[in-house]
Amino acid sequence: MSKPYFGLAVRFPLVVVTSVALLALGCNKPKAVRGEDVEGLDDQAMGTGLDRRDLQKLMHENMSALDTSAVVKRWDKEEMPQLAVLPFKNETSEHIDSALDALISDIETTLINAGHVSVISLENQQSLVAEIKRQQGDAFDQGKAAAYGRQLGVKYIITGKVFTTDEKFENERRVQYYLFMQVLEVETGQILFQNKAALTKAII
Repeated sequence: MSKPYFGLAVRFPLVVVTSVALLALGCNKPKAVRGEDVEGLDDQAMGTGLDRRDLQKLMHENMSALDTSAVVKRWDKEEMPQLAVLPFKNETSEHIDSALDALISDIETTLINAGHVSVISLENQQSLVAEIKRQQGDAFDQGKAAAYGRQLGVKYIITGKVFTTDEKFENERRVQYYLFMQVLEVETGQILFQNKAALTKAII
Protein backbone atom coordinates (compact mmCIF):
# COMPACT_ATOMS: atom_id res chain seq x y z
CA MET A 1 0.00 0.00 0.00
CA SER A 2 2.89 2.31 0.71
CA LYS A 3 4.30 2.10 -2.80
CA PRO A 4 1.27 3.52 -4.64
CA TYR A 5 1.01 6.23 -2.00
CA PHE A 6 4.69 7.08 -2.27
CA GLY A 7 4.51 7.06 -6.05
CA LEU A 8 1.57 9.48 -6.01
CA ALA A 9 3.44 11.74 -3.66
CA VAL A 10 6.30 11.92 -6.15
CA ARG A 11 4.12 12.51 -9.21
CA PHE A 12 1.87 15.17 -7.72
CA PRO A 13 4.57 17.84 -7.19
CA LEU A 14 5.80 17.32 -10.76
CA VAL A 15 2.32 18.03 -12.11
CA VAL A 16 2.04 21.15 -9.96
CA VAL A 17 5.46 22.43 -10.98
CA THR A 18 4.74 21.82 -14.69
CA SER A 19 1.40 23.63 -14.48
CA VAL A 20 2.93 26.62 -12.71
CA ALA A 21 5.72 26.80 -15.30
CA LEU A 22 3.23 26.74 -18.18
CA LEU A 23 1.13 29.45 -16.53
CA ALA A 24 4.22 31.58 -16.02
CA LEU A 25 5.23 31.19 -19.65
CA GLY A 26 1.71 32.08 -20.76
CA CYS A 27 1.75 35.27 -18.69
CA ASN A 28 5.01 36.42 -20.26
CA LYS A 29 3.96 35.87 -23.88
CA PRO A 30 3.62 39.07 -25.95
CA LYS A 31 0.08 39.99 -26.83
CA ALA A 32 -1.40 42.23 -29.50
CA VAL A 33 -2.87 45.53 -28.29
CA ARG A 34 -4.43 48.60 -29.87
CA GLY A 35 -3.22 52.15 -29.32
CA GLU A 36 -6.42 53.13 -27.52
CA ASP A 37 -6.04 50.14 -25.16
CA VAL A 38 -2.66 51.23 -23.78
CA GLU A 39 -2.22 54.85 -22.75
CA GLY A 40 0.69 56.51 -24.54
CA LEU A 41 1.40 53.51 -26.78
CA ASP A 42 1.55 55.66 -29.92
CA ASP A 43 3.85 58.12 -28.16
CA GLN A 44 6.54 55.64 -27.18
CA ALA A 45 9.61 55.28 -29.40
CA MET A 46 10.43 51.63 -30.18
CA GLY A 47 13.90 52.55 -31.43
CA THR A 48 15.75 55.26 -33.32
CA GLY A 49 13.97 54.58 -36.62
CA LEU A 50 11.43 56.94 -38.15
CA ASP A 51 7.85 56.06 -37.28
CA ARG A 52 4.45 57.48 -38.21
CA ARG A 53 4.44 60.01 -35.39
CA ASP A 54 7.89 61.31 -36.39
CA LEU A 55 6.90 61.84 -40.02
CA GLN A 56 3.64 63.51 -39.00
CA LYS A 57 5.54 65.91 -36.73
CA LEU A 58 8.01 66.79 -39.48
CA MET A 59 5.22 67.26 -42.01
CA HIS A 60 3.15 69.51 -39.73
CA GLU A 61 6.17 71.69 -39.02
CA ASN A 62 6.80 72.14 -42.75
CA MET A 63 3.13 72.73 -43.55
CA SER A 64 2.84 75.32 -40.77
CA ALA A 65 5.80 77.19 -42.25
CA LEU A 66 4.20 76.97 -45.71
CA ASP A 67 0.87 78.30 -44.43
CA THR A 68 2.48 81.57 -43.33
CA SER A 69 4.72 81.95 -46.40
CA ALA A 70 4.51 84.43 -49.27
CA VAL A 71 3.65 81.71 -51.78
CA VAL A 72 0.30 81.09 -50.08
CA LYS A 73 -0.58 84.77 -50.44
CA ARG A 74 0.35 84.40 -54.11
CA TRP A 75 -1.95 81.39 -54.49
CA ASP A 76 -4.84 83.31 -52.96
CA LYS A 77 -4.46 86.01 -55.61
CA GLU A 78 -4.37 83.41 -58.39
CA GLU A 79 -7.60 81.74 -57.21
CA MET A 80 -6.86 78.05 -56.76
CA PRO A 81 -3.95 77.30 -59.12
CA GLN A 82 -3.26 73.63 -59.85
CA LEU A 83 -0.59 71.88 -57.78
CA ALA A 84 0.78 68.35 -57.44
CA VAL A 85 2.81 66.73 -54.68
CA LEU A 86 5.63 64.61 -56.11
CA PRO A 87 7.18 61.60 -54.32
CA PHE A 88 9.64 62.57 -51.60
CA LYS A 89 13.13 61.16 -51.94
CA ASN A 90 14.32 58.81 -49.20
CA GLU A 91 17.99 59.50 -48.45
CA THR A 92 17.99 57.48 -45.23
CA SER A 93 19.04 53.85 -44.86
CA GLU A 94 15.55 52.94 -43.67
CA HIS A 95 12.78 51.27 -45.65
CA ILE A 96 10.23 54.05 -45.30
CA ASP A 97 9.03 54.41 -48.90
CA SER A 98 5.50 53.27 -48.05
CA ALA A 99 5.41 55.70 -45.11
CA LEU A 100 6.54 58.51 -47.42
CA ASP A 101 3.80 57.60 -49.90
CA ALA A 102 1.27 57.87 -47.08
CA LEU A 103 2.81 61.21 -46.12
CA ILE A 104 2.09 62.55 -49.62
CA SER A 105 -1.59 61.77 -49.10
CA ASP A 106 -1.48 63.64 -45.78
CA ILE A 107 0.11 66.67 -47.45
CA GLU A 108 -2.51 66.57 -50.20
CA THR A 109 -5.30 66.39 -47.61
CA THR A 110 -3.87 69.37 -45.71
CA LEU A 111 -3.65 71.41 -48.92
CA ILE A 112 -7.16 70.50 -50.02
CA ASN A 113 -8.64 71.43 -46.64
CA ALA A 114 -6.73 74.73 -46.57
CA GLY A 115 -8.38 75.72 -49.86
CA HIS A 116 -5.51 77.69 -51.43
CA VAL A 117 -4.87 75.38 -54.41
CA SER A 118 -6.47 72.72 -56.58
CA VAL A 119 -4.58 69.51 -55.87
CA ILE A 120 -3.95 67.11 -58.74
CA SER A 121 -3.38 63.70 -57.16
CA LEU A 122 -0.84 61.24 -58.57
CA GLU A 123 -2.82 58.30 -57.22
CA ASN A 124 -3.78 57.20 -60.74
CA GLN A 125 -0.40 58.10 -62.24
CA GLN A 126 1.48 55.02 -61.09
CA SER A 127 3.76 54.87 -64.15
CA LEU A 128 4.82 58.48 -63.61
CA VAL A 129 5.37 57.90 -59.90
CA ALA A 130 7.55 54.88 -60.70
CA GLU A 131 9.52 56.94 -63.22
CA ILE A 132 10.07 59.76 -60.72
CA LYS A 133 11.34 57.33 -58.10
CA ARG A 134 13.60 55.64 -60.64
CA GLN A 135 15.09 58.97 -61.72
CA GLN A 136 15.75 60.18 -58.18
CA GLY A 137 19.53 59.96 -58.19
CA ASP A 138 22.05 61.30 -55.75
CA ALA A 139 21.44 64.92 -56.69
CA PHE A 140 18.27 66.74 -55.68
CA ASP A 141 17.36 68.04 -59.13
CA GLN A 142 14.51 70.57 -59.13
CA GLY A 143 14.86 70.86 -62.92
CA LYS A 144 13.61 67.31 -63.31
CA ALA A 145 10.86 68.01 -60.79
CA ALA A 146 9.66 70.98 -62.87
CA ALA A 147 9.65 68.78 -65.98
CA TYR A 148 7.38 66.29 -64.22
CA GLY A 149 5.13 69.21 -63.25
CA ARG A 150 4.85 70.24 -66.91
CA GLN A 151 3.98 66.65 -67.80
CA LEU A 152 1.15 66.78 -65.26
CA GLY A 153 -0.05 70.15 -66.50
CA VAL A 154 0.16 71.87 -63.09
CA LYS A 155 1.49 75.30 -62.23
CA TYR A 156 3.18 74.40 -58.95
CA ILE A 157 4.70 71.31 -57.39
CA ILE A 158 5.72 70.34 -53.89
CA THR A 159 8.67 68.03 -53.59
CA GLY A 160 11.28 67.15 -51.01
CA LYS A 161 13.45 64.57 -49.34
CA VAL A 162 14.16 62.90 -46.02
CA PHE A 163 17.74 62.58 -44.84
CA THR A 164 19.60 61.82 -41.64
CA THR A 165 22.81 62.10 -39.64
CA ASP A 166 23.78 59.27 -37.30
CA GLU A 167 26.22 59.43 -34.38
CA LYS A 168 27.37 56.61 -32.09
CA PHE A 169 29.48 56.66 -28.92
CA GLU A 170 30.02 53.42 -26.99
CA ASN A 171 26.48 52.13 -26.28
CA GLU A 172 24.78 55.43 -27.04
CA ARG A 173 23.31 56.45 -30.38
CA ARG A 174 21.79 59.68 -31.65
CA VAL A 175 19.99 60.00 -34.99
CA GLN A 176 18.85 63.33 -36.40
CA TYR A 177 16.18 63.27 -39.11
CA TYR A 178 15.31 66.08 -41.52
CA LEU A 179 12.31 66.53 -43.79
CA PHE A 180 13.14 69.06 -46.50
CA MET A 181 10.30 70.50 -48.57
CA GLN A 182 10.16 72.85 -51.56
CA VAL A 183 7.48 74.55 -53.62
CA LEU A 184 8.52 75.11 -57.23
CA GLU A 185 6.93 77.13 -60.00
CA VAL A 186 6.79 74.72 -62.93
CA GLU A 187 7.13 77.25 -65.74
CA THR A 188 10.33 78.83 -64.44
CA GLY A 189 11.70 76.17 -62.06
CA GLN A 190 11.96 78.94 -59.44
CA ILE A 191 11.95 77.88 -55.80
CA LEU A 192 9.17 79.84 -54.11
CA PHE A 193 9.35 78.19 -50.70
CA GLN A 194 11.61 75.81 -48.86
CA ASN A 195 11.82 74.64 -45.30
CA LYS A 196 13.61 71.97 -43.28
CA ALA A 197 12.04 70.37 -40.22
CA ALA A 198 14.17 68.30 -37.86
CA LEU A 199 13.84 65.90 -34.95
CA THR A 200 16.25 63.81 -32.89
CA LYS A 201 15.92 60.26 -31.58
CA ALA A 202 18.43 58.57 -29.32
CA ILE A 203 19.29 55.50 -27.30
CA ILE A 204 21.03 56.65 -24.12
